[in-house]
Amino acid sequence: MSQYRALADTREGQLTTALILVASLALPLGLTLPSLETVHFAFWSDVHSIGGLTFALFDDGEYLLSALVALFSIAFPVTKLALLWRIQFRRGPPLSARALRRLEFLGKWSMADVLVVALIVFSLRDSLVFGATPQIGVFVFAASTLMAMLASGRISRQCHDRLERRQSPSRDAA
Repeated sequence: MSQYRALADTREGQLTTALILVASLALPLGLTLPSLETVHFAFWSDVHSIGGLTFALFDDGEYLLSALVALFSIAFPVTKLALLWRIQFRRGPPLSARALRRLEFLGKWSMADVLVVALIVFSLRDSLVFGATPQIGVFVFAASTLMAMLASGRISRQCHDRLERRQSPSRDAA
């Protein structure tokens, strides 16, 4: 048995595990539920999900835009959640400062999609020709992102505390 406890084994870690679990369950819903309703000329409307938008852009030949949406909407959140799960249940020495920086880097891009949808809704809100309304998917996606950000912050703080505790006995002995 390892001498190191996983973060999930601590009382503080249990709340973090719950945040990661709910974020992981909400992410696929946020990607597949309708996120944006667009109205054209007050008669025609379309409903788009974040995941569906990726495929629609690809089908329309917008490969670069499709790749960017896939990167920020799917790849970053999934990678971040996988990393959070791995760190949360890791039984080993505290993470290095480099690994913590990677986690924090992923966190900086977490809300990119939500901000893009907000800008679209804001820019089309008073148009007579086009309109856009946020739907439940964007709120579920935002909730997933916020829970992952909270969990990431909690994990980062716990890991920094463990690094400091590991380094402090060597200072006391000197």
